[in-house]
Amino acid sequence: MRGTADAPASAARHEPAAARIRAPRTVALGVFVLLACLHTWPLITNPTHLSRIDNGDAVLNMWTIAWVAHQLPRDILHLFDANIFYPERLTLAYSEAMIVQGTMAIPVLAAGASPVTAFNVVLLAGFALTGWSFCLLLHRWTGSWTAGYVAGTLAAFNSYIFLRLPHLQTQHVEFVALVLFALDRVIVDRRARDAVLLGLAFALQGLTSIYLLVFTTWMVVCAALARAKEWLGWKPRTAILAFLLAAGVAAIPLGPYLLPYYLLHQRLPGFERSLSDAQNGAATWQNYLSTVARLHYSLWSHRFVSSRIPPGFPGMTAIVLAVLALSWRETRRDRRVQMCAAAAIVCLILSVLPNASFFPRLYPLIPGIMAVRVVADVEQIVLLLIAVIAGFGAAAVCQRIAAWRFAPAVALALVGLVNLEARHAPLRFRESGEIPRIYDTLADIRGAVIAELPLHPPDVFFANTGYMLNSTRHWRPMANGYSGYRPQSYIEIFKAIQTFPAADAVMALHDRGITHVVVHSETFRGAFGAERYDQLAQSPLLHHVAGDGDILIYKLR
Repeated sequence: MRGTADAPASAARHEPAAARIRAPRTVALGVFVLLACLHTWPLITNPTHLSRIDNGDAVLNMWTIAWVAHQLPRDILHLFDANIFYPERLTLAYSEAMIVQGTMAIPVLAAGASPVTAFNVVLLAGFALTGWSFCLLLHRWTGSWTAGYVAGTLAAFNSYIFLRLPHLQTQHVEFVALVLFALDRVIVDRRARDAVLLGLAFALQGLTSIYLLVFTTWMVVCAALARAKEWLGWKPRTAILAFLLAAGVAAIPLGPYLLPYYLLHQRLPGFERSLSDAQNGAATWQNYLSTVARLHYSLWSHRFVSSRIPPGFPGMTAIVLAVLALSWRETRRDRRVQMCAAAAIVCLILSVLPNASFFPRLYPLIPGIMAVRVVADVEQIVLLLIAVIAGFGAAAVCQRIAAWRFAPAVALALVGLVNLEARHAPLRFRESGEIPRIYDTLADIRGAVIAELPLHPPDVFFANTGYMLNSTRHWRPMANGYSGYRPQSYIEIFKAIQTFPAADAVMALHDRGITHVVVHSETFRGAFGAERYDQLAQSPLLHHVAGDGDILIYKLR
């Protein structure tokens, strides 16, 4: 029993000499940093200004990690009381908090970089760390560097990732590899240190994303149940205690993290996802034929790609290697392959399950599903598990062809093929400018509470993301905001200021605690008219504080 986890390491002895890379782990990390730059080209050529600034979710995530990096070392107890949607509380929990990504951004922002730069650095880090962690996992499990690079590439640069580029949480699945490793060690050895590692890895993955917390939970439960005969058949009490220890360790950081979400769920109507959300966000067979990778998209997959469904095609090389792994007895009987295959099948079923007529009866019984709007997103876990199984297939191939003269070339070809199939570069980015320095004026005004005008209509409140990015220069509370949830107070304040700068609108702002308004001249004229704009300078209720080009700052008297 105890020796099963390391048995396939013998594959390293049969791997071609040139493919048996004797590089240290840091070299493997360097390879995946390079691959991250290549697969996201031309981002690395100008990470300070290239971005998806045209996408509301991308800008939301830039603001999110900047807020976490700002607030976490200063006032952790009020981390979730973000500066948007004033006077609401716990507004960071209206969407993904991304604690891990925000922590990664701390040194970048502390060095004086912009939120755009921090987003790009953390984005590249997610690609590189995911590839590296799965590479190390497969090298540890099979002894094959070829298997590691194949699995790492498939995990980090799969079809799902590139259509979710603005969503920073999707690139950071590096801890899933650590969860799988620790889970295997707990089942095999029952050691307390492995249980602690499992709990920490699970918690860290959960701190990257609520969605990934739910999906990782499904994966762990399925994987553990797939090996239930193993851990129940030998020292079951010790195994159960180890699982409980892991759960306890995970609960320590996850408890405070999940508490704001729970409080909002209790307090706000419509905060949780509904049955109809799950059904509308279900996957279909088309998801698993969809990819934006250039090779397959141009040849055939463009017929299945849709903005509504996340792509989930794993690639032909991945499919062939996974089929080989499941066909050959020595890999098919490996319990780690079995648990990954079982978890992949169950997660695939869960991704399409909302389409079933009986799903409404199951909906309340599935843990965590009420936190998920797009159930189809669990296909990312399916692709990660396929990457692991394909890695075993690559190791088995290398073992079988070890005596061939061209074995090293075959090993390199496998790594090359998975990268070729994954290629989506060059990606489309936009040039982003600097945040105007006039916002430093607000940073110097103690107690300032801001409303940037025009306040965008509730049905297009994603347009507020530009204001949120501006706020990273001052971090003052603001009435504006965008997230996965829109509070009723935002609708109320939007309606109350439609006559601005008339006295009733100014008083409505004042009554809500607003002290300053930032007027964007051009868009203000478009929303309120030139006559209203001209009234700003004559209003006795507004005091001009500063101005720079299109931006004017007024204090409410």
